[in-house]
Amino acid sequence: MKKLIGILIAIQFSMGQQVQEGVPYSQIHNLGSQSQTIILSSVDQNALLEEDNYRETGTPFRYGFVHEVSYSSENSGIWEETVDGGSLWQIRFKSEDAYAISFEYMEFHIPEGGELYVLTPEYEMVYGAYTHLNNSESQHFATPLIMGDTAIIEYYQPNGVEGDFSLKITEIIHDYRDIMNFSNHDRDWECGINVICETDESYQGAINSVAFLDMGAYICSGAMVNNVRQDLTPYFLTAWHCVDGDNPSTFRFYFQKEASSCENTWSSLGPYAYGSDLVAESDGMDSDWALLLIDDDIEEDWEVFYAGWDVTGDYPLISCGVHHPGGTGKKINYDDDTAYGDWWDVCCESTHWKVNWDEGGTEGGSSGSPLFNDQFQIVGQLSGGPEGECGESYDLYGKLSRGWNWDMPENLRLIDWLDPDFTGTMEMDGTYIEVNGLIGDLNADDAVNILDIVVLANLILGGDPTNEELQLADLNGDGTLNILDIVAMANIILDS
Repeated sequence: MKKLIGILIAIQFSMGQQVQEGVPYSQIHNLGSQSQTIILSSVDQNALLEEDNYRETGTPFRYGFVHEVSYSSENSGIWEETVDGGSLWQIRFKSEDAYAISFEYMEFHIPEGGELYVLTPEYEMVYGAYTHLNNSESQHFATPLIMGDTAIIEYYQPNGVEGDFSLKITEIIHDYRDIMNFSNHDRDWECGINVICETDESYQGAINSVAFLDMGAYICSGAMVNNVRQDLTPYFLTAWHCVDGDNPSTFRFYFQKEASSCENTWSSLGPYAYGSDLVAESDGMDSDWALLLIDDDIEEDWEVFYAGWDVTGDYPLISCGVHHPGGTGKKINYDDDTAYGDWWDVCCESTHWKVNWDEGGTEGGSSGSPLFNDQFQIVGQLSGGPEGECGESYDLYGKLSRGWNWDMPENLRLIDWLDPDFTGTMEMDGTYIEVNGLIGDLNADDAVNILDIVVLANLILGGDPTNEELQLADLNGDGTLNILDIVAMANIILDS
């Protein structure tokens, strides 16, 4: 049973990053691992946890110790010829007492036909097959955390495959916090409310926009954001201090890391998207923002919401914040007060929104998470707050408006990416779907007329619209279909 659970977890992890169906050659032929175990230097986990107690606010949350190494397919591991005339390479590592370990690579290249796997010694968890489809111009690559303190990397190249395989392991991350909760232990405290507890439809878009961001040894939160073209370009907003000095090409974005009930602290991981590019940033704590462009596909069945935003800079009435405190499943905080301006480190310059939550709070791992106004539009992203227990004090969110059209060259401002046609839009609603054509044109006849009201009435009477139908027909933006949307459509017809 344990092996089955592990295999299922591995399958769950591999969705999103291009992984092909396959089974390790050693498993098919019952070879096991032929490579001698490389024992990594010991990690003083208690000392790291003590250091973390003094982590400065405005820094990402650490869960892993990074072993900086230089092992390659040329200088390490064991190569052997297989019975079918192919080649098999294995290398095995142990980082004692790690809850999990992961790998980052450079000089990464797999010829077409080759297969790479990362696995536990008894095949409880297997990642792969990674193939030539995972090659990139940067030749950087990373594989996710795998359960336990021992892992094997295996490469098989069948006879007749042309081209050279290369791989250089540069970082091995020792998870000393069990950030993925492979041990399935419940925490004895919570920070925020599990999002599954929130059933009000108006909150669901905000919830579905947020992702757990694994940056390798560190974690943050963030949200997918809409752009004025509404073409589902995968722009992801987080905090500058989360990405500063890191390599976004190896980031992972988990959009469905959620608990299955209100009471649970354990959460399943769900699928993830892999890899991104940093397209614009604040380059400092003045509003503390970063915009990433995700390289991977965002699958339709993940139901990711591309959140709207408000960059007017007007004092916002706050509705909620959604985040992953301490790496837990997705949480939601509530407020119904107006946020007011404050500063991070330069006295008296209003760079941030200050929020005192009515319910919930934040902690390490929440950094970069979005702050939503009463229209469920993002107005800021979390920088942090004073030290203390969750919800004990205020939080500071960098003002999104500060990065919109600020004094920086083109393509380093948010406007260049989120309003590339410079339409002057300052407020934008979110979307689940690519939006084309006329607002209210539900029957796609290139006009808004009485026939669209008939379609809308049928959707209201049907009572269970799809996300796409809701997106097209919720004309007053309250998250439901009702008589108010019919009124809004009638006004569109009368004004046209």
